Amino acid sequence: MDVAWRKGLAPEELTVEWTQAVQKLFLEGTGEQYFAGSIQSLPVPRWEGNLMLFDSVEETPQSMRGLLWTTPFKEDTVRIVSFVLDPGSRNKGWGSQAWNILIESLAETQYTTIQLEVRSTNEKAINFYRKRGLEVIQELYGYYSSGIGYLMRGPLQTINPQ
Repeated sequence: MDVAWRKGLAPEELTVEWTQAVQKLFLEGTGEQYFAGSIQSLPVPRWEGNLMLFDSVEETPQSMRGLLWTTPFKEDTVRIVSFVLDPGSRNKGWGSQAWNILIESLAETQYTTIQLEVRSTNEKAINFYRKRGLEVIQELYGYYSSGIGYLMRGPLQTINPQ
């Protein structure tokens, strides 16, 4: 297989078929149901901070296994809007690889900080982000339909996976 992260489409670039594939990925990966309009209106520009994981040479909606969408948030901060892998692609180093590709792509920019929101019950994700220097800085009530979330923030830095 030719599994690899490649430059990803922005929400506004998605066709109906791509939007459906993202909806399926979000549902399988997070349990959250997103409407097509909600996905296409996410505040994610076309830029180097968007990645998609494909399990084939062809970049098709059917071969997409992961998604990392980010957006410039403040002068020095990048916000992760969505970072999800399908269940079969987890615990294989793909998340670490996407993280490092993102950090490297932003190395020569003004961005020094990264922030995101995560469910308080998503311990694997929280540990993943803590290993990369992010800390919980605020509890978020009403952000997720299924409970409390955390706002995490930290420096843009690569790490060597354990």
